[in-house]
Amino acid sequence: MQELRAGLRPGAHGQEIELRFRKGEIIFFQGDRSDGWFEVVSGIVRTCRFHIDGHRQLTGFYYKGDAFGVECGRREAAAEAVTNAILSRHFAAAGELESSSQNHALERALESANQCIFLLGRRNANERVAAFLLIAAERLESPESIPLPMPRSDIADHLGLTIHTVSRTISGFVRRGLIELDGPQMCRIIDVEGLMAVAGEEVEAAIERLHTAGPSSVAVHPRGERL
Repeated sequence: MQELRAGLRPGAHGQEIELRFRKGEIIFFQGDRSDGWFEVVSGIVRTCRFHIDGHRQLTGFYYKGDAFGVECGRREAAAEAVTNAILSRHFAAAGELESSSQNHALERALESANQCIFLLGRRNANERVAAFLLIAAERLESPESIPLPMPRSDIADHLGLTIHTVSRTISGFVRRGLIELDGPQMCRIIDVEGLMAVAGEEVEAAIERLHTAGPSSVAVHPRGERL
């Protein structure tokens, strides 16, 4: 583990270690022994599973307040910092308070997994990319300008699409006046209701679940209102 620096600090459920990672640094490797989980304090993290044939499967993006690495035994995927990131590392422990904390982390990790399943369940590229942008706006608490620091290849891998398809779909949204791009890593949603219509009616329920699953505040209201 190649974190910038670590500091031990008291938390609500015992000691927590705060770790800082540079963009692109490995947080843990697939196959490492798991002794606890991580919470994103700031930045963005991705988890990737590497198959025997060398194929990489991006299994999730994690934003502020998300928990990841909650599996027991061996790590099922590697974790990498998409941006400079600050993480809080929690160690698995027995006891009533620790169990409560672990259960909350499991709930947040489950919601992240459900988001991935929801995105892959969209019928076509337009629906998947539209849903991804709306969920990113919610998770990043940034309805005006959505930072997309991950490369298009990451988005494509996450959504089960090709890079060409992702780029073509985003360009199509720009032409239709649904979004604007300020460079390759910044997107602004112009027509929230229009983008939600493209994503499909189920996206409203998916965003609504985010309001109760994590500590983040509302960025895009399910009805299209900006708060």
